[in-house]
Amino acid sequence: MNRLLFHFVTLGIAGFLTLCSFAGTGSAAAAEAAGTLKFVTVGNAGVWAIADSTSPMNMLIFPDAGPETASRYAPSGKVPSAVMAFVVHQQGEWILIDTGLGGASLYTDTGMMAGLKAAGIKPERITKVLLTHMHRDHIGGLIQGGTRTFPNARIRLSRPEFEFWRNSESVKQFPHAIANFELAQRVLAIYADAVDVFDFDTVVAPGIRALDASGHTPGHTAFLLESNGQKLFFVGDIINGAAIQFPRPDINSVYDMNPAAAATRMRLLEQAVRENLPIAGAHLPFPAIFWVKSDGAGMGGFQCLDRLNAKSFR
Repeated sequence: MNRLLFHFVTLGIAGFLTLCSFAGTGSAAAAEAAGTLKFVTVGNAGVWAIADSTSPMNMLIFPDAGPETASRYAPSGKVPSAVMAFVVHQQGEWILIDTGLGGASLYTDTGMMAGLKAAGIKPERITKVLLTHMHRDHIGGLIQGGTRTFPNARIRLSRPEFEFWRNSESVKQFPHAIANFELAQRVLAIYADAVDVFDFDTVVAPGIRALDASGHTPGHTAFLLESNGQKLFFVGDIINGAAIQFPRPDINSVYDMNPAAAATRMRLLEQAVRENLPIAGAHLPFPAIFWVKSDGAGMGGFQCLDRLNAKSFR
């Protein structure tokens, strides 16, 4: 059975402010069992961060990092990571942002459904699923045994993302991703009458605006939640490896489908710094909600700040 933890934090109250440390082997992140929860409030909205998986990433997914960067930021060869899903309760709606690996998992510790159960949120209660993109670790939880996991939910994704994954010709550009294409098209078929596409810079759920974060995938989307003067920035996969890509945002991962992902990463992290936005990342180590500041070195890098009480993470 997964070890399920529940934490409560109000983002509007500044807590301890310390630098994040992601340079370990990944064991600290992995110590947080899949299914672990953190609950925060953003104005009048409630947000649950759910760890679907806590497996570290291999440095090999950053082939452009080079040995010097790898030894400096990830000496073990492993990068602490997670696969996260988020639930937002706002104005009577239950909104799930991404769904984890589900049946598409290569691991045994997926915990999105266990996290929902621990939070007392039944799948039938979810009214909208907002997808940052359609990589398998974001859509795998949408189906179970060939049926809808969330029978009452509308699935919302950006127009370019929808058009890319529904087009069988797209796989010719990325033949190594054929399994992902097959899963994406199966999901779209199972939810055929429940899929809504949106344009960037539109409100897609109460208090949530969709912003262009393309690069990682053609229609990759960030979601900005605002409630009662407070904000939380869901940035999807602009960061795959925090230990590497905060100090070196110019380094892409093998999962970035367009080199422009680096420019998008820089742009959104600069926005987070400029507007003092806490970010929620799909692959940031649990609890996956942090603040960002410039590293001050004049090289375009960033530092991650932990303004939540770190002692409550364990």
